[in-house]
Amino acid sequence: MRSTLLFLMAVMAAMLSSATALATARTDLVITTKDGPRHALIFAAGKGLRPTVIVLHGKSATAAEIAGNSGFVEAAAAHGFTAVFPDGLDEAWHDGRFPDTVKPDDIGFLTALVARLVVDGTADPGRIYLAGISNGGLMTFTMACRAEKLFAGFATIIASMPAPLAACAVGPAPLVMINGTADPVMPFAGGAVGLPGHQRGEVIPVEQTALLFARADGCKTRTSKALPDRVKSDGTTVTKVTWSGCRSHHSVSIYRIEGGGHEIPGHPSADTPEYGLSNLDISAADTILSAFATGG
Repeated sequence: MRSTLLFLMAVMAAMLSSATALATARTDLVITTKDGPRHALIFAAGKGLRPTVIVLHGKSATAAEIAGNSGFVEAAAAHGFTAVFPDGLDEAWHDGRFPDTVKPDDIGFLTALVARLVVDGTADPGRIYLAGISNGGLMTFTMACRAEKLFAGFATIIASMPAPLAACAVGPAPLVMINGTADPVMPFAGGAVGLPGHQRGEVIPVEQTALLFARADGCKTRTSKALPDRVKSDGTTVTKVTWSGCRSHHSVSIYRIEGGGHEIPGHPSADTPEYGLSNLDISAADTILSAFATGG
């Protein structure tokens, strides 16, 4: 009973957070591309060049939905960041799992979005970060392989590197990954992506993904630390694994949600029990923005 009450309280808090996010002043940006007009929502931190986080939604979601229920609008505002939420066509991103298929040019769109944010005087060109959730996280890794110089750092939630990109030469950049060890959609140990009967493409293991970035930056030390189990009733705990001593003076981190499923920590979904357990000990958005605010 107490566990159910705590979960419902967390869901209510997320709903209140959503209402606050949607009430915040926003700008609707339209960019003309060869695939037609593309859209993004901008929640500005103020006038002038600002550190900026671009957040990519998951499959079957929209920019407005993720702005309202992920905590990124609030976390960005708390750290003085502008938050930008682009929309994928057909509520999806065409990431690196299928590099040879005909598809919308999402790499071109996101590249044009970065350029527009700089030209419009919205984003500090040296402090633009990319974060993504699930399918959006797969697209984040795709951009890290194909257009890494556009971004000061990367973060993903419940995602790993698409298998066809496993040998890509990533540049030295800070990386934050947040993954559940019992994720039924994005397997922690790598493999097919999706629930049984709905699988499309494969990813490599989470730690192998982090090692791509750690080795690219010459990181020397790996440490592991259990974080406080603040909400014991959620059935999960968090272990932070960090690679440090890197040439760039940044770090690479995995927040490993022990027993966690395909959920955003701190912002549980009330209607997807098939996705597994959600962690309430940390807020994924605030964890990521805190890392970006300190340069990774």
